[in-house]
Amino acid sequence: MKQINTLFATPVYRKVLDKLNFNDSIEQFILQSETLEFEKPNPPQGKFPNLFESKFDLFKHDSPVIQQLKQVIYSELAQFIAEINNFKLSDLENLMFYNDSWFHITRNGGYFQPHNHPLASWSVVYCVSPGDKIPSEDKQAGHLVFMDSRAGSSMFLDPTNRTMSRAYSYNGYRVRLQAKELIIFPSYLNHYVEPYLGKEERITIAANFWFHNKR
Repeated sequence: MKQINTLFATPVYRKVLDKLNFNDSIEQFILQSETLEFEKPNPPQGKFPNLFESKFDLFKHDSPVIQQLKQVIYSELAQFIAEINNFKLSDLENLMFYNDSWFHITRNGGYFQPHNHPLASWSVVYCVSPGDKIPSEDKQAGHLVFMDSRAGSSMFLDPTNRTMSRAYSYNGYRVRLQAKELIIFPSYLNHYVEPYLGKEERITIAANFWFHNKR
């Protein structure tokens, strides 16, 4: 019997939240919050030119639009977790959600180095604005890039393994974010943002989640 197993697969959830009708208000809130009060004084990667990183408590802010977005993200994350774990609703109700959450404003030349998010299980990126309408294949569009987490997986390449389908490929996964797009991925997954060269602000919200049982 022939069988091909997808071993060590990495679940990455992508969805454009078309029905979210307050994205413009989120953008306005973030741009108004580009202040010393909100800025993280000691970002984990240090400060980069043309990149503003907020403190890691965004979802604790009492802004109505931030609280609305938080509930939407919680709902999408819960559905994703339920599906990949075969959880029932009662399993989710027994979980305590914890998070760090923040925003980035990236301007011309801004980028982010490869990193992952220790001490969390799932990470989230929500795109408020992708910035300029740069062609998706352009490497100056500020792509979010995910790296293969399997150490040594590409140690030897030849014609039989260079062009495997996405489920098996070693190649980085490049994402040109859309406005209102939500991505959920395992926090261990290394990722970075390629340099963004544009006139409009590229605005994203990020969060790390971890969980405990209520009892």
